[in-house]
Amino acid sequence: MTKKDNGSSIEDYSIIGDLHSAALVSKIGSIDWLCLPHFDSPSIFAKLLDPNGGNFTLLTDGYNVSSYYVNDTAILETILQNDIAEISIKDFMVPQPKYPCREHYLVRKVTGIKGKADITFYFSPRPDYANLIPELSYDAHTQSIDVSLVDNATLRLYLPENARVSVKNGSAEIILPLTEGVLSEMRLEYVRFDEAYEETKFETSLEDHTMRFWEKWLSQGNFFPFCEDILKRSAITLKLLQFFPTGALVAAPTTSLPEEIGGGHNWDYRYVWIRDATFSLYAFHVLGFKEEAEKFFAFLQTIAEQSAEKQFELSLLYTIEGKPVPQEKILENLHGYKNSLPVRVGNKAAEQFQLDVYGALIDAHYFADKREIKNLEIEKELILDLVKQIEKVWQKKDCGIWEVRTGDYHFTYSKVMAWVGVNRALRMAEKLGFTSDEKRWCKKLESEMKEWIWTYCYDEKIGRLKQHPETDNQDATNFLFVLLQFLDKHDSRTATIIEATKKQLVYDDVFVYRYLREDGMPRGEGAFLLCSFWYISALAIIGETKKAHDLFHTFLKYMNDQGLLSEEMGAETKKYLGNYPQAFSHLGLIMAAYYISKYANEDYHA
Repeated sequence: MTKKDNGSSIEDYSIIGDLHSAALVSKIGSIDWLCLPHFDSPSIFAKLLDPNGGNFTLLTDGYNVSSYYVNDTAILETILQNDIAEISIKDFMVPQPKYPCREHYLVRKVTGIKGKADITFYFSPRPDYANLIPELSYDAHTQSIDVSLVDNATLRLYLPENARVSVKNGSAEIILPLTEGVLSEMRLEYVRFDEAYEETKFETSLEDHTMRFWEKWLSQGNFFPFCEDILKRSAITLKLLQFFPTGALVAAPTTSLPEEIGGGHNWDYRYVWIRDATFSLYAFHVLGFKEEAEKFFAFLQTIAEQSAEKQFELSLLYTIEGKPVPQEKILENLHGYKNSLPVRVGNKAAEQFQLDVYGALIDAHYFADKREIKNLEIEKELILDLVKQIEKVWQKKDCGIWEVRTGDYHFTYSKVMAWVGVNRALRMAEKLGFTSDEKRWCKKLESEMKEWIWTYCYDEKIGRLKQHPETDNQDATNFLFVLLQFLDKHDSRTATIIEATKKQLVYDDVFVYRYLREDGMPRGEGAFLLCSFWYISALAIIGETKKAHDLFHTFLKYMNDQGLLSEEMGAETKKYLGNYPQAFSHLGLIMAAYYISKYANEDYHA
C-alpha cells in the first residue's frame, strides 16, 4: 500500500499550521511532515526525511496538478485536472490561539468541481520519527480510523460516509467517490486527555473558522506597496512559526534538511535562537503585528530573568517552552532528505559559547523600549548585569554566529555584538538612571571593544574587514554591521568594506555565501538567503536605494511559487537547501523591504 517516493524538493512544499505545530504539504498533495502536538514533538509524518517515514498522500497519476494558497491565508488548495474530472483539495490546520490546547485538527476538504471520479488517499502515520508502525483500527460505524499512540493521547481520522477503506500493515487506503458539487471532508484529530479536557466548539465550519481567523489577523498589518503580496506571505509564515502559548519563534519547523545534498550539515531548527531576537521584534513591529512582538519579547524577558538567577549562564538557543535544548542525538532509522545523513534531533550548538547572545538580548530590550512595547519594564540592574557579563567574556574566543564545530576564534561578528550590547545600554542610560560612574564605565568598555575590532580585524591597506584576525577571508556579517550601526553609513570605510565583501562573497549579483574556506573556495553549501537581505539592506542604508530595490526584485524571481524561503539556495542550481520555511530568511526579507522603503529619496520611489 505504500506509494513510491515522489522525490519532492524542498521548494515544492507549502506550510500549514495551527500556532502550535505545522505540517508541510508537497505540490502534489502529500503531507510529508507533521509533528504533534508541538513543533518539537516527535513526528507523525516524516516522509520528508525518509520514504518510509510516514505520510498522508493522494494518488495523482493521470492528473495535472497545481497548488496555491487561498486569499492570503494558510489554507492550501491543490487542483487536480484531466479530461474527465476536476477536483479541489483544501488542506489546513485549524488555528488554536489558546493555552492550554489539548486538541489539534488537520483538515483535508475534497470537492468535485466537474465530472466524476474516484480519488485515492494513502494514510500512513509513523509516530515517534517512524520508530513505530502503529496499529490502525477502522470503525465502519463511525467512519473513523484510530491510531495507537502513547502519552495519554489519541490520533483519529474521521472519514466521509461514502469512503471505501482498507487497512493493512499500519496504513490505510481511502477511496472517495466524487461528482460535481460534492464535498467530502477528512479530519485528523490529535487529542490529549486529562481531567480538565473540554472539546472546542466552533460556530462555523472549520474552513470558515480558519479563513476568518487569517483574514482578521492579516487586516492588522501594514505592508509596503512595492512588495505587498510577498510581505503578507512572510507575515503569515512567521505567525505560523510562533508558538502561541509562550510567544517563542522557532527558526524552522523542520530538522535535518541539509545545507548540501548528501552532506552532513543537517541540524534541528525547531528551537528559538536568542540572536534572532531584535530582528523578530523589528519584523513583527514594522508590519504592525504588535501583539506578536509583545509576546516574543515576554518570552525573551523570561529567559533573561531566569539567566540572571544563574549569574547569566545564557544559552544561545532554547526550546519553545524556554527550557534547555535536549541533547543532540542521531536517528539511525531515517535515511535523510535525498539520503543526506545524519538525521538529528536536539542541537549540540546549545553547548557552545557564543558571545553575541548578551549583546542581542540588550539590543532586544533597547528596541522594545524605543518602540514602546506594551507592559514593558526594563530593570536597570538586569541591563547592567548583562554589561558586566560582556566585560567579563568579550575577549574570549567563541564559535560565532555560524556555530562552527571546528574550533573557537575571535570572530569579528561576536565582538561587534558585544559592542552593540554596551552601545544600546548607553542609549538607555538616561531613562534607566545610570550614574555618572556607570556611564563612564560603559563608555570606556564600548571604546575598548571598538578600538580592538578596528585594530585587529580591519585590513586598512585594502579596506577589508576580516572574519577574525587569523584569516584574510571576509564574512557576510559585514553587511549586517551597517544595520547594527557599527559601520557608520557616513564613514568612507563603510562603502569600501561593503564592496570588498561583495567581491568575495556575492555570486550572480544577489546570492551571498556566508564565508569562504581558507583555500578561498565556497564552503560545501548553498548561498545563505538571510545574507542576501543583509546585503540589500546595507545598500539601501548607504544611499544605493535604486540598486537595493532592483536586487530585491531580482531575488524574488528565484523564490518558489508559494512565496516561502528556505535557509539556503544553490547559487547555481537555484534549488532550496536547509530547514524550511526559515524564519530568519523571512525576517531578512521584511527588513530589506523596510530599509528600501525608509531610505528611498525624493528622486526614487519604490
